[in-house]
Amino acid sequence: MTPPPARPSDRLRPSGSPLGTTIFLGADAGGSHSTVVIGTAELTILGRADGPPAAMKPGGAPASAAVLSETGRRAAAQADVDLPVERAVIAAAGAGRLQEQAELEGALVHAGLARRVRVMADGEVALSMAFADGTGIIVSAGTGSIAYARDPAGQLHRAGGYGWQLGDEGGGYWLGRRALDVAARAQDGRGEGSTLLARLLGALGLQTFDDLVRWTATATPAQVAALAPHVLNAARDGEAVALRAVQDAARELVALVVALERHYPGTTAVSVATAGGLLVPHSPLADAFRDRLAAESKRARLVSTKVDTPVGALQLAVRMA
Repeated sequence: MTPPPARPSDRLRPSGSPLGTTIFLGADAGGSHSTVVIGTAELTILGRADGPPAAMKPGGAPASAAVLSETGRRAAAQADVDLPVERAVIAAAGAGRLQEQAELEGALVHAGLARRVRVMADGEVALSMAFADGTGIIVSAGTGSIAYARDPAGQLHRAGGYGWQLGDEGGGYWLGRRALDVAARAQDGRGEGSTLLARLLGALGLQTFDDLVRWTATATPAQVAALAPHVLNAARDGEAVALRAVQDAARELVALVVALERHYPGTTAVSVATAGGLLVPHSPLADAFRDRLAAESKRARLVSTKVDTPVGALQLAVRMA
Protein backbone atom coordinates (compact mmCIF):
# COMPACT_ATOMS: atom_id res chain seq x y z
CA MET A 1 0.00 0.00 0.00
CA THR A 2 1.31 3.44 -0.89
CA PRO A 3 1.98 5.49 2.27
CA PRO A 4 0.09 8.78 2.66
CA PRO A 5 1.90 11.99 1.68
CA ALA A 6 4.12 13.39 4.42
CA ARG A 7 2.74 16.34 6.30
CA PRO A 8 5.00 19.40 6.76
CA SER A 9 5.52 18.47 10.41
CA ASP A 10 6.67 14.95 9.36
CA ARG A 11 9.39 16.18 7.02
CA LEU A 12 12.94 16.98 7.96
CA ARG A 13 13.47 20.55 9.10
CA PRO A 14 15.44 22.84 6.76
CA SER A 15 18.36 22.64 9.21
CA GLY A 16 18.26 18.87 9.16
CA SER A 17 16.61 18.62 12.57
CA PRO A 18 14.36 15.54 12.65
CA LEU A 19 10.82 15.21 13.79
CA GLY A 20 10.57 15.71 17.54
CA THR A 21 12.96 18.65 17.78
CA THR A 22 11.51 21.31 20.05
CA ILE A 23 10.94 24.60 18.22
CA PHE A 24 11.17 28.02 19.87
CA LEU A 25 10.24 31.55 18.80
CA GLY A 26 11.69 34.96 19.53
CA ALA A 27 10.22 38.28 18.48
CA ASP A 28 10.97 41.99 18.57
CA ALA A 29 7.71 43.95 18.66
CA GLY A 30 8.81 47.50 17.97
CA GLY A 31 7.19 50.81 17.25
CA SER A 32 8.33 50.94 13.61
CA HIS A 33 8.37 47.25 12.66
CA SER A 34 8.35 43.75 14.11
CA THR A 35 10.61 40.74 13.54
CA VAL A 36 9.98 37.09 14.38
CA VAL A 37 12.60 34.33 14.33
CA ILE A 38 12.00 30.59 14.74
CA GLY A 39 14.73 28.17 15.74
CA THR A 40 15.88 25.15 17.67
CA ALA A 41 17.33 24.66 21.13
CA GLU A 42 20.77 24.80 19.48
CA LEU A 43 19.84 28.31 18.22
CA THR A 44 19.76 27.25 14.59
CA ILE A 45 17.56 29.86 12.89
CA LEU A 46 14.99 28.13 10.71
CA GLY A 47 12.87 31.10 9.70
CA ARG A 48 12.82 34.88 10.01
CA ALA A 49 10.14 37.37 8.95
CA ASP A 50 9.54 41.10 9.30
CA GLY A 51 6.17 42.74 9.78
CA PRO A 52 4.40 45.99 10.69
CA PRO A 53 4.77 47.73 14.08
CA ALA A 54 3.55 45.69 17.04
CA ALA A 55 4.50 47.80 20.07
CA MET A 56 2.23 47.21 23.05
CA LYS A 57 -0.22 49.91 24.08
CA PRO A 58 -2.69 49.85 27.00
CA GLY A 59 -5.65 47.83 25.80
CA GLY A 60 -3.87 47.03 22.55
CA ALA A 61 -2.92 43.39 23.17
CA PRO A 62 -5.26 41.96 20.47
CA ALA A 63 -3.85 44.29 17.81
CA SER A 64 -0.23 43.53 18.73
CA ALA A 65 -0.99 39.80 18.88
CA ALA A 66 -2.58 39.89 15.43
CA VAL A 67 0.54 41.45 13.88
CA LEU A 68 2.92 39.08 15.65
CA SER A 69 0.81 36.04 14.78
CA GLU A 70 0.74 36.92 11.09
CA THR A 71 4.48 37.63 11.07
CA GLY A 72 5.05 34.41 13.01
CA ARG A 73 3.07 32.41 10.46
CA ARG A 74 5.31 33.68 7.68
CA ALA A 75 8.43 32.78 9.68
CA ALA A 76 6.95 29.34 10.39
CA ALA A 77 6.20 28.77 6.71
CA GLN A 78 9.80 29.62 5.88
CA ALA A 79 10.95 27.19 8.58
CA ASP A 80 8.48 24.52 7.41
CA VAL A 81 7.06 24.10 10.91
CA ASP A 82 3.61 24.48 12.37
CA LEU A 83 2.38 26.90 15.01
CA PRO A 84 2.04 26.96 17.93
CA VAL A 85 5.70 26.45 18.85
CA GLU A 86 6.54 25.19 22.31
CA ARG A 87 7.86 28.41 23.86
CA ALA A 88 8.12 32.06 22.80
CA VAL A 89 9.69 35.16 24.27
CA ILE A 90 8.49 38.51 22.94
CA ALA A 91 10.60 41.62 23.33
CA ALA A 92 7.94 44.32 23.14
CA ALA A 93 8.21 48.07 23.15
CA GLY A 94 5.65 49.49 25.56
CA ALA A 95 5.64 46.33 27.68
CA GLY A 96 7.63 47.50 30.67
CA ARG A 97 4.71 46.98 33.07
CA LEU A 98 3.27 43.72 34.34
CA GLN A 99 -0.28 44.45 33.20
CA GLU A 100 0.66 44.97 29.56
CA GLN A 101 2.94 41.92 29.67
CA ALA A 102 0.17 39.68 31.01
CA GLU A 103 -2.38 40.96 28.51
CA LEU A 104 -0.12 40.37 25.53
CA GLU A 105 0.94 36.94 26.79
CA GLY A 106 -2.69 35.85 27.01
CA ALA A 107 -3.53 37.25 23.58
CA LEU A 108 -0.61 35.46 21.94
CA VAL A 109 -1.44 32.10 23.50
CA HIS A 110 -5.05 32.57 22.40
CA ALA A 111 -3.87 33.44 18.87
CA GLY A 112 -1.93 30.17 18.70
CA LEU A 113 1.58 31.60 18.41
CA ALA A 114 3.06 29.42 21.16
CA ARG A 115 1.93 27.13 23.96
CA ARG A 116 3.81 29.22 26.50
CA VAL A 117 4.64 32.89 26.04
CA ARG A 118 6.66 35.34 28.05
CA VAL A 119 6.54 39.04 27.19
CA MET A 120 9.41 41.26 28.30
CA ALA A 121 10.40 44.85 27.68
CA ASP A 122 12.49 45.07 24.53
CA GLY A 123 15.32 46.83 26.34
CA GLU A 124 15.54 44.08 28.94
CA VAL A 125 15.93 41.44 26.25
CA ALA A 126 18.58 43.51 24.46
CA LEU A 127 20.44 43.91 27.77
CA SER A 128 20.57 40.16 28.27
CA MET A 129 22.13 39.74 24.83
CA ALA A 130 24.63 42.60 25.08
CA PHE A 131 26.60 41.31 28.07
CA ALA A 132 27.69 37.75 28.76
CA ASP A 133 27.33 38.16 32.54
CA GLY A 134 24.26 40.40 32.23
CA THR A 135 25.97 43.33 33.97
CA GLY A 136 26.02 46.66 32.14
CA ILE A 137 23.89 49.40 30.60
CA ILE A 138 22.20 49.33 27.22
CA VAL A 139 20.77 52.40 25.50
CA SER A 140 18.23 51.85 22.74
CA ALA A 141 17.05 54.51 20.29
CA GLY A 142 14.47 53.54 17.73
CA THR A 143 10.97 54.97 17.53
CA GLY A 144 11.45 55.88 21.20
CA SER A 145 14.38 55.72 23.59
CA ILE A 146 15.13 53.83 26.79
CA ALA A 147 18.05 52.57 28.83
CA TYR A 148 18.26 49.44 30.98
CA ALA A 149 20.91 48.43 33.47
CA ARG A 150 21.68 45.31 35.46
CA ASP A 151 23.85 46.10 38.47
CA PRO A 152 26.52 43.80 39.99
CA ALA A 153 23.90 42.41 42.40
CA GLY A 154 21.70 41.37 39.49
CA GLN A 155 19.02 44.01 40.00
CA LEU A 156 17.35 45.51 36.94
CA HIS A 157 16.94 49.29 36.54
CA ARG A 158 15.61 51.50 33.77
CA ALA A 159 15.62 55.15 32.73
CA GLY A 160 13.36 56.80 30.15
CA GLY A 161 11.12 54.94 27.76
CA TYR A 162 7.87 56.53 28.86
CA GLY A 163 6.38 57.13 25.42
CA TRP A 164 6.29 60.02 22.99
CA GLN A 165 3.99 62.14 25.15
CA LEU A 166 6.07 61.83 28.33
CA GLY A 167 9.57 61.64 26.94
CA ASP A 168 11.46 59.23 24.66
CA GLU A 169 14.01 62.00 24.28
CA GLY A 170 16.60 61.39 21.59
CA GLY A 171 14.50 58.73 19.87
CA GLY A 172 12.94 58.64 16.42
CA TYR A 173 9.73 60.49 17.25
CA TRP A 174 11.70 63.15 19.12
CA LEU A 175 13.99 63.70 16.11
CA GLY A 176 11.13 63.53 13.61
CA ARG A 177 9.25 66.17 15.59
CA ARG A 178 12.41 68.27 15.57
CA ALA A 179 12.54 68.00 11.76
CA LEU A 180 8.97 69.26 11.50
CA ASP A 181 9.77 72.14 13.83
CA VAL A 182 12.79 73.13 11.72
CA ALA A 183 10.67 72.97 8.55
CA ALA A 184 7.95 75.20 10.05
CA ARG A 185 10.43 77.77 11.33
CA ALA A 186 12.19 77.90 7.97
CA GLN A 187 8.84 78.37 6.23
CA ASP A 188 8.09 81.43 8.41
CA GLY A 189 11.59 82.83 8.32
CA ARG A 190 11.92 82.25 12.08
CA GLY A 191 14.82 79.85 11.74
CA GLU A 192 17.91 79.12 9.72
CA GLY A 193 17.71 77.95 6.17
CA SER A 194 17.67 74.18 5.81
CA THR A 195 16.99 71.51 3.24
CA LEU A 196 14.87 69.59 5.75
CA LEU A 197 11.57 70.89 4.38
CA ALA A 198 12.51 69.77 0.88
CA ARG A 199 13.75 66.43 2.20
CA LEU A 200 10.49 65.81 4.07
CA LEU A 201 8.29 66.81 1.14
CA GLY A 202 10.22 64.52 -1.18
CA ALA A 203 10.13 61.57 1.21
CA LEU A 204 6.40 61.91 1.80
CA GLY A 205 5.49 62.57 -1.83
CA LEU A 206 4.13 66.04 -1.00
CA GLN A 207 4.36 69.27 -2.97
CA THR A 208 4.01 72.19 -0.54
CA PHE A 209 4.33 73.12 3.10
CA ASP A 210 0.53 73.22 3.33
CA ASP A 211 0.52 69.58 2.25
CA LEU A 212 2.90 68.83 5.13
CA VAL A 213 0.60 70.59 7.58
CA ARG A 214 -2.28 68.40 6.43
CA TRP A 215 -0.09 65.30 6.70
CA THR A 216 0.79 66.03 10.32
CA ALA A 217 -2.89 66.26 11.28
CA THR A 218 -3.26 62.49 10.91
CA ALA A 219 0.33 61.24 11.23
CA THR A 220 0.96 58.53 13.83
CA PRO A 221 3.96 58.59 16.19
CA ALA A 222 5.56 55.84 14.08
CA GLN A 223 5.14 57.93 10.92
CA VAL A 224 6.71 60.95 12.58
CA ALA A 225 9.55 58.76 13.87
CA ALA A 226 10.17 57.61 10.29
CA LEU A 227 11.30 61.18 9.51
CA ALA A 228 14.30 60.88 11.84
CA PRO A 229 16.69 59.50 9.17
CA HIS A 230 16.26 62.73 7.22
CA VAL A 231 17.66 64.66 10.18
CA LEU A 232 20.61 62.26 10.31
CA ASN A 233 21.19 62.61 6.57
CA ALA A 234 21.11 66.41 6.80
CA ALA A 235 23.57 66.24 9.70
CA ARG A 236 25.82 63.97 7.64
CA ASP A 237 25.75 66.67 4.95
CA GLY A 238 26.85 69.27 7.52
CA GLU A 239 23.64 71.27 7.99
CA ALA A 240 23.90 73.30 11.19
CA VAL A 241 20.32 72.87 12.43
CA ALA A 242 20.45 69.12 11.88
CA LEU A 243 23.82 68.85 13.60
CA ARG A 244 22.41 70.66 16.63
CA ALA A 245 19.41 68.31 16.72
CA VAL A 246 21.71 65.29 16.64
CA GLN A 247 23.89 66.75 19.39
CA ASP A 248 20.81 67.43 21.52
CA ALA A 249 19.60 63.85 20.95
CA ALA A 250 22.98 62.48 21.97
CA ARG A 251 22.92 64.58 25.14
CA GLU A 252 19.52 63.15 26.07
CA LEU A 253 20.68 59.57 25.50
CA VAL A 254 23.86 60.08 27.51
CA ALA A 255 21.75 61.48 30.35
CA LEU A 256 20.05 58.07 30.56
CA VAL A 257 23.43 56.41 31.09
CA VAL A 258 24.48 58.93 33.72
CA ALA A 259 21.21 58.39 35.59
CA LEU A 260 21.86 54.63 35.74
CA GLU A 261 25.54 54.80 36.71
CA ARG A 262 24.56 55.46 40.32
CA HIS A 263 23.55 51.82 40.63
CA TYR A 264 27.19 50.75 40.21
CA PRO A 265 29.14 51.31 43.44
CA GLY A 266 32.78 52.32 43.45
CA THR A 267 34.77 53.78 40.61
CA THR A 268 35.16 50.79 38.31
CA ALA A 269 34.31 51.03 34.64
CA VAL A 270 30.72 50.42 33.52
CA SER A 271 30.12 48.73 30.16
CA VAL A 272 27.63 50.49 27.86
CA ALA A 273 26.11 48.99 24.71
CA THR A 274 23.72 50.48 22.17
CA ALA A 275 20.77 49.14 20.21
CA GLY A 276 18.04 50.45 17.93
CA GLY A 277 17.91 51.69 14.37
CA LEU A 278 19.22 55.18 15.14
CA LEU A 279 22.40 53.98 16.85
CA VAL A 280 23.77 51.73 14.13
CA PRO A 281 27.58 52.01 13.83
CA HIS A 282 28.88 55.20 12.25
CA SER A 283 25.51 56.95 12.07
CA PRO A 284 25.76 60.65 13.03
CA LEU A 285 23.82 59.95 16.23
CA ALA A 286 26.01 56.99 17.18
CA ASP A 287 29.14 59.10 16.66
CA ALA A 288 27.72 62.01 18.64
CA PHE A 289 26.64 59.67 21.44
CA ARG A 290 30.12 58.13 21.64
CA ASP A 291 31.83 61.53 21.85
CA ARG A 292 29.42 62.97 24.42
CA LEU A 293 29.53 59.83 26.55
CA ALA A 294 33.32 60.07 26.72
CA ALA A 295 33.04 63.75 27.70
CA GLU A 296 30.37 63.36 30.38
CA SER A 297 31.20 60.04 32.01
CA LYS A 298 34.57 58.95 33.37
CA ARG A 299 33.31 55.42 34.04
CA ALA A 300 31.37 54.47 30.92
CA ARG A 301 33.11 52.16 28.46
CA LEU A 302 31.30 51.78 25.16
CA VAL A 303 31.35 48.23 23.79
CA SER A 304 30.65 47.21 20.21
CA THR A 305 28.49 44.15 20.91
CA LYS A 306 26.01 43.56 18.10
CA VAL A 307 22.49 43.27 19.50
CA ASP A 308 19.92 41.33 17.46
CA THR A 309 16.88 41.58 19.74
CA PRO A 310 14.69 38.84 18.20
CA VAL A 311 17.59 36.39 18.37
CA GLY A 312 18.13 37.43 21.99
CA ALA A 313 14.46 36.68 22.64
CA LEU A 314 14.91 33.26 21.04
CA GLN A 315 17.88 32.57 23.31
CA LEU A 316 15.79 33.45 26.36
CA ALA A 317 12.97 31.21 25.16
CA VAL A 318 15.43 28.31 25.01
CA ARG A 319 16.85 29.09 28.46
CA MET A 320 13.41 29.39 30.04
CA ALA A 321 12.29 26.05 28.66
